[in-house]
Amino acid sequence: METRTPRPRFWIALQPSIVRVYKVAGLVALTAILIGLLGFLVVNIFYFFDHSWVRPTILTANHPKVIEASQQLGDANVRLVTLQSDKLDAEHQLKHLDDVITTNQKFLADVAKEIEAPRSPEQWVLRREADKAKLDLKEAEGKRVPLQQRLDGLRLRIDDQDRLVKQLQSSPYLKGRDSRVVLAFVPNSNTHVKVGTKLYGCSWGLVACSNVGKVTNILEGEVTGTHPHDDSIQRGIMVEIDVSPGAATDSVLFAGSKPLWLF
Repeated sequence: METRTPRPRFWIALQPSIVRVYKVAGLVALTAILIGLLGFLVVNIFYFFDHSWVRPTILTANHPKVIEASQQLGDANVRLVTLQSDKLDAEHQLKHLDDVITTNQKFLADVAKEIEAPRSPEQWVLRREADKAKLDLKEAEGKRVPLQQRLDGLRLRIDDQDRLVKQLQSSPYLKGRDSRVVLAFVPNSNTHVKVGTKLYGCSWGLVACSNVGKVTNILEGEVTGTHPHDDSIQRGIMVEIDVSPGAATDSVLFAGSKPLWLF
């Protein structure tokens, strides 16, 4: 009959400690899960009701948005210059047709009596020239109508293109072409941002927040940006901000006050 080897005394003494460690580890894990769940709920509820967030952006000449805005403005200017060139060409052609019409009308008026009943060879030659002038006059009048319509259309297109160029020139992203500038996207739902509004950055999500700068300028023109929490596309404006170097690289700042007031 086999005899059982008795357990060492230190193992027996260690068992309660191991059980306590397991209990503590389980409690810590459960606490971490609850804290994480609570934090998740707080963040979702906060962003559902609060719209004080802004998203900073550092603009330089190599920034994709700056490059894109510069290319769009360049293309729009090229199209504007092309339309203006076409307009000048159409105006030149129209003036030439008007000169042809005026000249032939005057010629026909001057020789009208002499070609009514031609007798001499000179009068027959003059009548032939008058007939040719009538054909030239008819052709010029026929070309003038569509050319005038084309010119009117070009003028309208130039007006539209000029408005587009001015709109693109007002793009806030063009401010980064010549120097480094820090802007921030402000959603339309955030209606309280104005020049001088204080900005707050947070070290841990929505807590440990402090004043990091302020809004210095409101830029014209509507742009789109992404929500800092759910990445949804938002419509809004850009503002120029003066913030600390570290805050300029944050993914989100808050305008007016700390997101959770006391923290």
